Amino acid sequence: MRKAFFLFLLVVVCAPAALAQTTAQTGPEVFVGYSNLQAEGVPSQEQNQNNSFDDSVFGERTGLHGVNAEVTQYITPRFGLTGDFSWNQRSRDVSFTNGTGNIDTRVINVMGGPQVRFPSESRVTPFVRALFGVANTRFEAQENIAVAGGTVSNSFTTNATDFSMALGGGLDVRLNDRVGLRVLQVDYNPVFLRDRSVNVLGAAGALTPQTLESNRQDNIRLSFGVTFR
Repeated sequence: MRKAFFLFLLVVVCAPAALAQTTAQTGPEVFVGYSNLQAEGVPSQEQNQNNSFDDSVFGERTGLHGVNAEVTQYITPRFGLTGDFSWNQRSRDVSFTNGTGNIDTRVINVMGGPQVRFPSESRVTPFVRALFGVANTRFEAQENIAVAGGTVSNSFTTNATDFSMALGGGLDVRLNDRVGLRVLQVDYNPVFLRDRSVNVLGAAGALTPQTLESNRQDNIRLSFGVTFR
């Protein structure tokens, strides 16, 4: 009876510590960091449309700066589910065929999916994942053309939400039981852009409807930052 009592007392004393340790191990992992999205440009216009913006500059890959945040809940020591958010934007000056101008590009990703890590005795933990969701892409383009007596402008804006993916992985370095460094995260981030109609504001102030063709925007997303547990 006395042994049973002391065993019960030991369980009562140790249970809170054991529960706290289990909760700490099974709690979500949060990542916050810098993100650089190497993004392709807008889709090309239909061949039979006005070619004011039909310039190779739209096909150039552009580095968009932003942030990346993720929450991963591990169901087992290796397998977990990840929710991902990233915001990237950049405005740049460009040279068109008939003049100069600027292009403003913004991409917002909201995705989720499975993630698998490979823990070991060392502080370094690699991981891979496959995320699926949507991306909101926004393009603003303006062309300024010098003419006799001043400058005229052509411009258009397109904003749409399309299916996107992130296929990749990275490397985490553990600093202590709560904090770590994500030294590298690389994702292939394709966005499947659909056909979209835009109204181009021409030099005469009139709106001209044009169609941007559907295509796959092959983006590469690079991130690094801090993880918390």
